[in-house]
Amino acid sequence: MCQDCGLIIDASSLDLSKDWRAFDAEEYIDRSRAGAPVTPLRPSYGLDTDITLRRGISKKMVNQLKRTQKHVADSREKTVEPALRKIRDAAEALNLPQETVEDAATLYRMAARAGLVKGRSMDAMVAATIYAACRRTDVPRTLEEVSQYFSLEEKEVGRSFRFLFRKLGIKIPPPKPENFVYLICSKLNLPEEIATQAIRIIRIARENGATMGREPVGVAAAAVYMACQEFGIHRTQRELAQAANVTEVTVRNRYKELLNKARKKWLEELSEEKIKMIKERISSKMGTSTET
Repeated sequence: MCQDCGLIIDASSLDLSKDWRAFDAEEYIDRSRAGAPVTPLRPSYGLDTDITLRRGISKKMVNQLKRTQKHVADSREKTVEPALRKIRDAAEALNLPQETVEDAATLYRMAARAGLVKGRSMDAMVAATIYAACRRTDVPRTLEEVSQYFSLEEKEVGRSFRFLFRKLGIKIPPPKPENFVYLICSKLNLPEEIATQAIRIIRIARENGATMGREPVGVAAAAVYMACQEFGIHRTQRELAQAANVTEVTVRNRYKELLNKARKKWLEELSEEKIKMIKERISSKMGTSTET
């Protein structure tokens, strides 16, 4: 695929075989020209040349080549290199998948190319691109989590985030409560059945307008709490609030709204036999008896 125009060539028309032959392992290594994959996370997309000291080349020559390489390097790549380093460090600390990290690097490169990072805080712009990438790839990370890592206020990161997608014209979908359910359940060591039921509650709540304008992580915490209540697993609202990083008042209010708008329809979808079967399965997994 052409990275400039997006033209895609059918793989069947390409000759993917090597244009050289090797008769032993040493010759194969010497003739092999494969390198690291192209990635927006590396300077020059990973296509830069690494100059090292080798036999037959003096140290003085190597230093001279490195100075020359630094002098002729693209100025735009010099600008984005510190930001890319910050993105890689943040991704490791926040445990982000590769897809999200590369999307954050791509967004920052787009912003740098459009001249949007000049005169602005690098940390705020990096945090904004990471949060935007999490939203675009459905990774459950809140604005508060990203801001805390960079020691910034949520208002500052949120302002940079809104500025980015307004100027770049990119589509950033709103966060979904379902994305936070498994994160909360894993923190509380809850079985998968609870997560499945919580997602079903959220789906019904959305159909009835109970999630509109509500903080997604708060809705997710309330749905998990409701699922625990229905299947007799004791978890307090405080535990849910701490796992979701919200207040107990938020969990309590969202729970009341779910009770009013979603609980009746959700129970209608589940027969008594199915509820009993789910309770028994959860009980066997947790090694405890569930109570109605």
